[in-house]
Amino acid sequence: MKRLSSLFAVFLIIALFSSSFQATAASLPLRVVVDGQKVNFPDAQPYIDAQQRVQLPVRFVTEALGAKVLWDGPAKKATIILNGKTMVVFIGKTSYTVDGKTKQMDTAAVFKQSRTFVPLRFLYEGLGLNVNWDDSVKTVYITTGGSGSAPAAPSTGAQTADVHGFKVNYAKKGPSLDPVYITKSGMTVYENEDWVSGQYLFQLTIVFGDTGSDPVQGAKDAESILRQKVEGSVVDAVMNYARTKTKRSDILPDKTFTAEKYTIVVGSQEYDDVAINIAPR
Repeated sequence: MKRLSSLFAVFLIIALFSSSFQATAASLPLRVVVDGQKVNFPDAQPYIDAQQRVQLPVRFVTEALGAKVLWDGPAKKATIILNGKTMVVFIGKTSYTVDGKTKQMDTAAVFKQSRTFVPLRFLYEGLGLNVNWDDSVKTVYITTGGSGSAPAAPSTGAQTADVHGFKVNYAKKGPSLDPVYITKSGMTVYENEDWVSGQYLFQLTIVFGDTGSDPVQGAKDAESILRQKVEGSVVDAVMNYARTKTKRSDILPDKTFTAEKYTIVVGSQEYDDVAINIAPR
């Protein structure tokens, strides 16, 4: 019983850590899209804080929104003005004001890398923006009107894409931030087009939850892509592990597989899809 309790504690810790979206070494970059346009961050990058809140460099996002930002250094506060609303956030404080009314949140604005970071939640609660998070492509979609949904994925028929040397047969493309390819089974390929050292080249996502998705065929689609450039024995090990998830409630702790030219990490949270991330060695 003591051994079982210890094992349970270990798996619980793994689940807690792997549930974080925070970008670490060899991870997909967190992206932000405002009204269909990708926001470029030349220095300080968005990240996930300890409270699992997305923190955004306020200057670049507000510029994309067309908002005005006033910074008061001595008072350590930023004033954001958009569409007739005025929001004031204070560095290190969980309180903020909207049109003079004080509100509270479970995280705070921070100042790091010479930039003011504002929690994403401030933007949609304080300024009335529409916000969607797409975990499959690690992307925040912000819209100033409409439903706030990510751009619709147009149907293109059977086509083939080259994803860092791997051929991907897809039925339609996803949001046009970085290339996203979706097979008939719903298996999704996210290409990290702006790859830099320490990040994944691309991610294969075996989809469980979407209407019409077929995870069994999705696993076959992912396997056929991997076999193009990865040794068969490694692909067998990767897919055998990926296929141990047979229902949405199954959890796969992140597991790393090493091929001659690639490092492959496989994992899945409860009620989530299976992510297969490929990085060069």
